[in-house]
Amino acid sequence: MGIVLGSVSLRWRMLIETAALVTLVATGTLLFGVAGTILAGILATVAVLFQSLRLTGQFSDLTEDIIRTMSIDRSHRLDPTGPAELARMARAVNRLVDRVGAEINEEAEERIRLASILDSIHEGVVVVDDQGVIESANPAASEMLGTIGEVEPGMQFTSLTNHPDVNSVLGRAIEDGNPTSMEIELFDNQRTLMALATPFPRPGTPPESSAVRALLLLTDLTDIRRLDTTRREFVSNASHELRTPLAGIRASAETLERGAIDDPDGRKNFLQMIREDVDRMDALIGEMLELSRLESGESALKFEIAKPIDLAELAVKQFTAIAAESSLELRSVVPDDVPNVWVDTEKIGHVFSNLINNAIKWTPQGGKITISGWEDDAMVWFSITDTGQGIEPEHLPHIFERFFKTDAARSQPGTGLGLSIARHIVDAHSGALSATSTTGEGSEFTFTVRTVH
Repeated sequence: MGIVLGSVSLRWRMLIETAALVTLVATGTLLFGVAGTILAGILATVAVLFQSLRLTGQFSDLTEDIIRTMSIDRSHRLDPTGPAELARMARAVNRLVDRVGAEINEEAEERIRLASILDSIHEGVVVVDDQGVIESANPAASEMLGTIGEVEPGMQFTSLTNHPDVNSVLGRAIEDGNPTSMEIELFDNQRTLMALATPFPRPGTPPESSAVRALLLLTDLTDIRRLDTTRREFVSNASHELRTPLAGIRASAETLERGAIDDPDGRKNFLQMIREDVDRMDALIGEMLELSRLESGESALKFEIAKPIDLAELAVKQFTAIAAESSLELRSVVPDDVPNVWVDTEKIGHVFSNLINNAIKWTPQGGKITISGWEDDAMVWFSITDTGQGIEPEHLPHIFERFFKTDAARSQPGTGLGLSIARHIVDAHSGALSATSTTGEGSEFTFTVRTVH
């Protein structure tokens, strides 16, 4: 009977089974009297117990399946057999589990996509609750704040940074309920950050609730501030360098106006001074324009194959007469077997000119200037070594900066842009320019260019 009624509704199943039991008892009474009634009652009791245990087992199995599906194995599904009510419940639970599973998978995919976006952006992003607990933080935030060690959700915000200004921005945003921003200087890692903290409520909380979180957005302004400082210094230095020859021209012109123009010798001297100052201004403006073109990438390079020995000997030839006037020995020891290089020969010639000119300027009579060259790791290295007075250690890190001059160099002609231009030219060749020096013994400038593949 259980098999036949397996899919019948519990209501009709109970009516049918009750009628069957009553019929069984009545039949036993009619056929066998009291003994039949007792036997039929026993059989009915056994049948009721059997059906009750079977039905209880079905409910128990259904309950265990629901528990397993919802908490242990979400891929498990309920068996939609048995009484109609249980089958309908099993199918409903299966549909609910499928829908919940789809939503969970969609949410997981969204979380993965959001995490990928946060991990890939350059801005630092941190979500902190009102108790100072980190809910999420991307790698950029840790890198900007100079955090040591791994930062995981659930950790206190102080594990990310203890900087008082950053903590202040977050605290004010959560306390006031308004976006708060501040430009922050981090002296530990020499960064400048813009910190913007925006409060927002927890999902599902009423608007009047005080439980809020804050989104902290960190933007690195270090390069922008550095460029701004460089721009201001460039304008200031350029103005200063231009003011000097302009002052000389004005002084000469005023002297001529006051009567020196009637003195032939004086007139000639002052006109010569004006001409020299104009030449200084022309050279400065020319180098400033060249540096600007190099920095902006507007100075196109014309690459060609060149022999390192030819580049070095051409530079030596250009300065042989000047070196002889200063009683200096200028020579090239670049071997003939150094591989060819892929360079803009005119621009690399400017590099040699700047470096050799500086070496001649700071090497006393009887000194030596040597150009060397060799190959290493698919690069050709050029070295210009002198036996001059050298560069003070405190000045060495700054010699490639625009307009930088040592105290001794301020009395010498020059714009202070030559080494900066040389470095930009070498950088444009995917090389590197560096310097070493020992005070009183001399300096060595080394730069690299790529060999021909």
